Amino acid sequence: MIRTEGELSIRRILVPLDASRHSLAALETAAELAGRLKAELIGLFVEDIDLVRLTELPFAREVDPFSSTFRQLERQELERQLRAQAGLMRRALALAAEREDVAWEFRVARGAVTTEVLAAEAEADLLILGRLGRSLVRGRRVGSTCRMILSQGRGLTLILQHGVRLVVPVMVVYDGSNVAKKALETAMRLTEVKNGFLSVLIVTTDTEKARRLREDLTADLRARNVGADFRVLIEPSVSRLLHEIRGAGSGPVVLPCGGDVFYAEELCALVDEIPNPVLLVRESTGDPKAGGLGVDDVG
Repeated sequence: MIRTEGELSIRRILVPLDASRHSLAALETAAELAGRLKAELIGLFVEDIDLVRLTELPFAREVDPFSSTFRQLERQELERQLRAQAGLMRRALALAAEREDVAWEFRVARGAVTTEVLAAEAEADLLILGRLGRSLVRGRRVGSTCRMILSQGRGLTLILQHGVRLVVPVMVVYDGSNVAKKALETAMRLTEVKNGFLSVLIVTTDTEKARRLREDLTADLRARNVGADFRVLIEPSVSRLLHEIRGAGSGPVVLPCGGDVFYAEELCALVDEIPNPVLLVRESTGDPKAGGLGVDDVG
């Protein structure tokens, strides 16, 4: 039988906001989940310190939106733009929270984007990220902030692409490790929230182990009255995992991080290639005392 430490509890959902369409899509999903889970919604707007420092360089230029000409990048103008963007994001957060009738907080921080997001994550139960942020480079690959969170994050992280919503079934990748058991619990909770069906992809390098894992899971899920289908993948690779995930539909994929299957580069390669929402589950959820989540506005 599968044993876990306790039922998944999500009380605070953190969503970084940067005015990109991927960020706003993440906000919509975060608000929906907060409403279903009766969780608090936390919005974080980071004033990128690297961008602010650019104004100190004599050759820094910006494009005038009206004349399409280059002009000196002035710190005062940049500060004004950042305040305006923060105001827009605060209003978007307030509207989303009001629509779902959930409590909300909004914070503005100045610093390195990844550093600030990771610090705020320490007090959240779930981090929801847009797959891409604001960038001059268009393409399918995940943004730099998202990529850093993939390798350095500590808790539950949901990565979304613009235009993709949480639908069912929910797929979980399972290898029998402790973190995979935690991923299974998370996937079952998400299935309950979405009133859907669970699909379990068992991955291992050994046929006999795959048989034992399937037998144990079947008995455990039957005892808990959870419906699921099973797939088995022997000797998994990123390409073979992609094939299985694509064949399961467009629902969220729950991935255990740090087990026998996934590490940072494999995760980045996988997230780069699939449009599905990806929910990363880690062994450690971080120390709530490791960093503070300050509050500027409370709804």
